[in-house]
Amino acid sequence: MRWVGRLNLRALFAPRSLRYQLLSRSLLILSGLLLFIGALQYVFMSHFLFQNTAQNLRNQVNAVPPEMWTSTMTGPDREQNGHPPLGFMNPDTTVSFIDQSGNIYVYPNESSELSVLKLPESEYQAALAYGERNKQYQLMTDKSGVKEMVVLTPVGRPDQPVGVVQVTTAVRPLQQILGNQLIIFICLALGALLAGVFTFIPTLRRTLVPLSEMSDTVARVNAGNMNERVSLTRPQTEIDLLAGSFNAMLERLSSAFESEREAKEKMRQFVADASHELRTPLTSIRGFVEILLRGAANQPAQLDMALRSMLIETERLSRLVQDLLTLAKLDRDMTFDMQPHDLDGVIGEMEPQLRLLAGTRHVEFQLDGNISVRCDKDRMKQVVLNLFQNAVDHTDPTAGRITVSLVQLADGARLAVSDNGPGVSEEHQLQLFERFYRIDAARTRAQGGAGLGLAITKSIVERHHGTITCESELGHGTSFAVWLPH
Repeated sequence: MRWVGRLNLRALFAPRSLRYQLLSRSLLILSGLLLFIGALQYVFMSHFLFQNTAQNLRNQVNAVPPEMWTSTMTGPDREQNGHPPLGFMNPDTTVSFIDQSGNIYVYPNESSELSVLKLPESEYQAALAYGERNKQYQLMTDKSGVKEMVVLTPVGRPDQPVGVVQVTTAVRPLQQILGNQLIIFICLALGALLAGVFTFIPTLRRTLVPLSEMSDTVARVNAGNMNERVSLTRPQTEIDLLAGSFNAMLERLSSAFESEREAKEKMRQFVADASHELRTPLTSIRGFVEILLRGAANQPAQLDMALRSMLIETERLSRLVQDLLTLAKLDRDMTFDMQPHDLDGVIGEMEPQLRLLAGTRHVEFQLDGNISVRCDKDRMKQVVLNLFQNAVDHTDPTAGRITVSLVQLADGARLAVSDNGPGVSEEHQLQLFERFYRIDAARTRAQGGAGLGLAITKSIVERHHGTITCESELGHGTSFAVWLPH
């Protein structure tokens, strides 16, 4: 058969194999049921066989007229020359008649080797009285160890019994019948067990196909193929639930691995960008130091230029280190002092500083009053300052226009910083909030920026459960909008 070739017998009969355990336990249960049925069958059949034999013997005794039993008696006390009624005597059977006086008359049976057992007088009296204590049959053992069945049947009318007929028959033929039936049952039970083995094996194989498919899938996943998923050809309710959970786990693992890969890539890029940004001012400072060592320190003009340049680079380096420390604190769940504040008042406090920062650029404030939000006041000032500094960096010093607006919304407040700078193309807008990302690297570096301001701003806004978006059009300026909940 086809399944025989596909069946792994070694795996089947391994003690810890699920197939082996299911097969062995099923056969054990089947064996127990057959044993229980066999025991019940043996008990009921033996009882039925003995009871039916005793009833047949009684029917034979009752079929003989009572006067025939008394007429055949010729002598007392077990010496009997007469014969029982014709057709009654069976092989391995002896018949005795007990009268009302307790005398026993034995009818000889040349074909029987059984001895006549004398019962207690009470048994005969109970039989004569047609009493309820009269048993249907009794199993007894004679002096030679032969087991016999004794049946007592009263003869005569119930009100005038003439005696009791005692029929003793051998139990061995009945036991042979029971033994033959038991052998037949054992053979049938063994055949049923054998048939069960050959039936259960293919059934188990087909039933456990989904588990085998899952095992194969797990092996492929373990080999490194994370794109594998369990697809069952014969789905079952429990196995289907297990397969669904396994696939969901694989999806989470794949997502986690992908996130880890992206995080490592971002970290690698972050380290590379940070190293590059740190190296640039250090290289400048080193160059000016070398110039001074070569004799420029003795020339006041060159000394002044070198020191000023070194100061600018040092300040730039300090800002970069401070931004990196701020990002590190935000990444490790920095604690914010969240309190209700009037956002328009916070921006109003910053107005002189912002106008000074803008220089000759035109600055306009459009602030709705009494807008209260829960925020960290110092961090919100940093958000406004970063957005305003970004607008200053990207607008013309004389023709630049910067607008700071604050609007009350139904679900919060909207803070926007807009400018009339060159704008940002759509391809760059989604990357503006990435760390060290700059559209014009040369121009921004010359102005001292490192591409961390917007990344810090986004982190602070998100820690306030808000959002930040960018709207820009080339040649028409850029607007950064921050939404904060009440």
